[in-house]
Amino acid sequence: MSDGTRDQLYLALRLAALDRYLEQHEPMPLILDDLLITCDNDRATAILPQLAALAQRTQVLLFTHHDHLVELCRRTLGEGAFHFHRLNINTREKGN
Repeated sequence: MSDGTRDQLYLALRLAALDRYLEQHEPMPLILDDLLITCDNDRATAILPQLAALAQRTQVLLFTHHDHLVELCRRTLGEGAFHFHRLNINTREKGN
């Protein structure tokens, strides 16, 4: 099994577990870091709407440093379906 397939299987299990959890408990945020790194664009395009649907029930935070995934979100979900924030760790405040 490839790394990408293994990652996607693990994601499916995590999402199923979270779905079951949400049936009986208060929502909790889902934090994902570079989740789509091992996905090709076709698989990432298939996963994004699932995350958007889940975001109707709980907060989904997806972190990535890959600009092409932001563009893929725009094309797949549309501008109003997600919020994008660029974090710049190289910027330092004066006095720190």
